Amino acid sequence: MSGPMFTLRQLELFCAATSTGSFSSAGETMFVTPTTVAAAVGELERVLDTQLLSRRRAQGVVPTAAGVHLFERAKALLLEADEVRHSISSNSGELTGPLSIGCYSTLAATVLPALVQGFTTLHPRIEVSFVDGPLDHLVDLLQRGELDLAIGYRVNLPPDVNDATLYESTQYVFLSADHRFADAESVSLASLVDEPLIMLDLPPSATHTMDLFHQQGLQPTVGHRTASFELVRSLVARGLGYSILLQRPRFDHSYEGLPIVAKTISPGFPPSAVVMFWRSDVRLTDRADALVSYAQKTIKG
Repeated sequence: MSGPMFTLRQLELFCAATSTGSFSSAGETMFVTPTTVAAAVGELERVLDTQLLSRRRAQGVVPTAAGVHLFERAKALLLEADEVRHSISSNSGELTGPLSIGCYSTLAATVLPALVQGFTTLHPRIEVSFVDGPLDHLVDLLQRGELDLAIGYRVNLPPDVNDATLYESTQYVFLSADHRFADAESVSLASLVDEPLIMLDLPPSATHTMDLFHQQGLQPTVGHRTASFELVRSLVARGLGYSILLQRPRFDHSYEGLPIVAKTISPGFPPSAVVMFWRSDVRLTDRADALVSYAQKTIKG
């Protein structure tokens, strides 16, 4: 191989400048001077014989078409280089390095604490970070390479992901303790359709709930919407409506201490799987693969 070659450091500084939109912001992120970033990008452009960033006075930098192409390739190359470093460090048999997990908000409180504690106890040199949120946010982070894995329901997942089933969850109707069906063995959606529905408006829960009604030719009466799982339960406990949720907490009381009744739906629906998923075009690291196996063995519904 002849001719000058670029370095990983130049790619790092180029990616930082592209992501932040300026040499000064990139310098702050990478703990170097703006001049160092500009020099690295300039040398990279000289080696590749093409302009990567368009410099705009007082407006920062914008990638050219070649810069956009290199940015995507460079991010993948830097991740692979980082993985090589961690794999060498793991030759002793001890897994090491960062691992980022996303979790659907309503599952996070019951799934993440035990998962993180147990896994990091087993692999103390793995640095686990996590984020919780709605499915669309987790998918976006996953596709941008900011998450290694995510946990959620197998509902409206994009086609370009692989997943591993952790457990299956059943749909329940949640009612106040003095509701007319509080003592019933099960409840039909048709019997509730004219009452106010407290909708968990956290993607994909709202879409999934509406699909259940539509499958039976029903149109619910939505009374209130909220993205808060616990607020849904509190409103139900106050008798302000009923709700349909995929998760049944261990304690049948709201934050206010009021009782809540959970009933199965008749006729019922197939259970929904809780899964750990990841991009199908990305090979799992040893750390991520270990977490998938650990989660399948330890997480129970």
